[in-house]
Amino acid sequence: MSKLEAIILLIIAAVGLSLTANLIRFHVSAFLNQLIFSVASLILVELSMYFYGSNHLHWSILLFIITAGYSFKLIGGIVAAIFSLILVYLQTEGTTLALLPVYLLIGSCAGYLSQYLLNKKKNHHRWLNMLMEQSKHLQVFREVSTTMQRTLQQDLLLKVILTSVTAGHGLGFNRAMIFLASNESKSLKGIVGVGPMDVKRGYEVWEKISEDRLKLSELIEHNFDSNFTDPELNALLRSLEIPIDEQNVFGLALSSQKPVIVKGIEKDDPSQILIFELFQTEEFAVIPLINQGKNIGILLIDNIVNKKTITLMDTENILPLANQAAIALDHANLYEQIEEMALRDGLTGLLNQRAFQNILNEHFPFEGSRAAPLSLIIFDIDFFKVFNDKNGHLLGNEVLMKLARVIVESLRPGDYSFRFGGEEFVVLLPGTNLEQAEIVAETIRLNVEKTSFPGEKTQPNGTLTVSVGTACTDHMNINSKNELIEAADQALYKAKNAGKNTVISFKEFVSID
Repeated sequence: MSKLEAIILLIIAAVGLSLTANLIRFHVSAFLNQLIFSVASLILVELSMYFYGSNHLHWSILLFIITAGYSFKLIGGIVAAIFSLILVYLQTEGTTLALLPVYLLIGSCAGYLSQYLLNKKKNHHRWLNMLMEQSKHLQVFREVSTTMQRTLQQDLLLKVILTSVTAGHGLGFNRAMIFLASNESKSLKGIVGVGPMDVKRGYEVWEKISEDRLKLSELIEHNFDSNFTDPELNALLRSLEIPIDEQNVFGLALSSQKPVIVKGIEKDDPSQILIFELFQTEEFAVIPLINQGKNIGILLIDNIVNKKTITLMDTENILPLANQAAIALDHANLYEQIEEMALRDGLTGLLNQRAFQNILNEHFPFEGSRAAPLSLIIFDIDFFKVFNDKNGHLLGNEVLMKLARVIVESLRPGDYSFRFGGEEFVVLLPGTNLEQAEIVAETIRLNVEKTSFPGEKTQPNGTLTVSVGTACTDHMNINSKNELIEAADQALYKAKNAGKNTVISFKEFVSID
């Protein structure tokens, strides 16, 4: 066989081995891949010896040593070096041990180089994954920040926070719950949660999200729907009130202002036992929501479905969101307080005229609908000008504040009380007909008459009393909000003229022009 023919056959053999190895490598493990690669190089060396003779074996075997070292790192290189020396010794003449250091050096270098490249590749993938994760987090924070800036409504803010924590497109936790702090009772009240009550329900939720391919903004729109939240979870959550105590995990997180990861339930912490019994989770993280030293609440997260361990890095990643959430919730709370103050009378604490218009618009029957009648009571203090002239306005203010408490205590759940200014008060009774309104009005009048007020002995009859007028939308002549107010006012006017300290209802005695 000529030298050219030998070269051609060797090339054909090399190509055949390469194609065969590539065909097999996709169907076996990484270890077998490396083994096939090394064996193929050895076969190629043996074929070279067959065509060219054994004179070149002592250096052609280096291909096998390098291949084995690259495939199996340092150990592979050393084993291949020793094996190669034995193979050369058996198939050639005059070989000495002088080749062993050379083979070991080349095998070690190949192994070290392979390990170095592998470490570089792992680091590259690790950093790439970290960058992708950080990019994802930044995208979540951007969307959440944009959404939070659009609203001061606490309910919507809670929805945004929980969705961004649990969504597959968000930070990826299986479940999240929010507890808000109550400064009056020094406790945490369960408010709302997103996620499943159990593992089975959890898989159904996340499969639904995956099928619909919802984005974070879409999840925010849908996350409180029945498809994505569990009524049982929220019912349990809203029933919880946990004291802020430094002896439990919630108090510890708030006092240290740092997240606390619970890896196993501690038997001496009642709060941990309670969370485990109600929500079947042994591992969770408690993230404090704090703004300028003020305790806003707690964000509790866990992975009830995939059982993924919560790490310190996870809590570090969620802290920027938690801080942003605390600021937004604090601002929303302050806004609600300001709104509440704007709807309240500064002296008595009752609702004011602005609130009256809002609630009246909300409850006034729609045109053509008489299914839910609305009654109105108007009353004022008899001879109150005389009282102020004799006792002064400061004592008059005390009377107004005490009268407001009497009114509130005389009403039923769902009734609304207002101060219109001066000594005039109004009560709205949704879903109440005239006969029922008369009972409430008489209760108010009687309770005022029985209550002892400061300075009332100076009144003409020796007792502080009120005159009351009532009206209801079920009257045929009342078809608008203004007509309802006018009717009750006319009834009050008649009560004044009838001797005061009485209740008069708008029925058939007068018509509205």
